[in-house]
Amino acid sequence: MTSFQDKKATLFRLKWVEWIFVNLPFVCYLALLGVIYISNAHASEKAVRKIEALKQEVKDTKWRAMNLRQEVMHGSIQSQIESKVKGSGLLPSTTPPYKIVAEKTVK
Repeated sequence: MTSFQDKKATLFRLKWVEWIFVNLPFVCYLALLGVIYISNAHASEKAVRKIEALKQEVKDTKWRAMNLRQEVMHGSIQSQIESKVKGSGLLPSTTPPYKIVAEKTVK
């Protein structure tokens, strides 16, 4: 009875090996699809990380721009300008500003 079981096991193995070789192109196709799927997942995760880093960089840049704008606005106040130039001997003007009007000449 063992010889019958051995023959049956051998036939089963041969059919299994034959089935694998017959379907080898399909198995390779599935393996290739798996590799492409994994590669796509990694690429999309990398893109998401890059997008998040760029969003953070934009946010930081906006904060720096607002800070600089605030410093410029604070520095352009008349009292701040007076305190900055006081050491150089400049004094505020006592005469009001006036508009300069140029005459148009026709040629």
